[in-house]
Amino acid sequence: MRTAYVLTALVLGTATAGAQDTVTLKWDLKEGTTFYTKGVTDMDMEMAFAGKSIGMKMKITAVQKLKVLEAKPGATKVEMTMLGMEMTAEADGLPGGIPGLADIGNRVKGATITATLDDKLAVTKLEGYDKFLDKIADGDEAVKKQMKAQFSEATVGQMFSQVFAFAPDKAVKVGDTWTRTDKVPAGGLEATAKQKYKLDSVSGGVAKIALTGDLVFKVGDGIPGLPDGVKVEKFDMKAEKFDGTLLFDTKAGRLTENKLDMTLNGAITIAAGGQKVEMTMKIKAKQTATVTDKNPMKD
Repeated sequence: MRTAYVLTALVLGTATAGAQDTVTLKWDLKEGTTFYTKGVTDMDMEMAFAGKSIGMKMKITAVQKLKVLEAKPGATKVEMTMLGMEMTAEADGLPGGIPGLADIGNRVKGATITATLDDKLAVTKLEGYDKFLDKIADGDEAVKKQMKAQFSEATVGQMFSQVFAFAPDKAVKVGDTWTRTDKVPAGGLEATAKQKYKLDSVSGGVAKIALTGDLVFKVGDGIPGLPDGVKVEKFDMKAEKFDGTLLFDTKAGRLTENKLDMTLNGAITIAAGGQKVEMTMKIKAKQTATVTDKNPMKD
């Protein structure tokens, strides 16, 4: 009799363990749910050309409110509102920083755009894109044209994808890996990010995911804001380092933290008036994004 109990316990224990071995990392988006994201990016840049070296440090802090307007199969609508953005920069030879950054942050505040997500939480449609640009441009058509180049629909869509569409299509267990490739045009450049994720551990309802990858840039339709006659002939930037960590609350069905550490190296060639200037650049960037139920600007 005791042996039967032991065997039963072993069978039940094995079945339970097997069921707990896999976890689903997909967001659980319920209609009416509101949450907030806060992203902080610190960048340290070094540029060298014509025997001179210039350094610049920049910090960007952005807070967004996301609200699930509709939750339908294959068509979940999420509204994103920019609650605030702060940008600071210090550059060699510019003790007062770079002018105009505060204005951008003020114009962005209150800008709203809505994305429709498919079953894989990838963006299939954006609504309110023109109004989003109008809010940022504040009635200035020249600024709107520049912002449209820097914040293309693909770039704005990527703001949603980075939050939602990182998970695999199926349940995974510790040690499993999956990949994702994103191509995003931004500011006249095209960035290709190849990412590999690995489920490192699951403890206390929190899944820890390791991220490694590569990031490559190439010149697209031209970089906006350059003077007439100035052209970027070469923009060869690659990632020397691309590592990160994500934390996912498996009980709530929500990403809670996303950290990324990057080092980019490369060379740029600018042509103007029949002459070419070659520049080398190194960028170190650290990004941290957190997701919470409370507004980080108030609570």
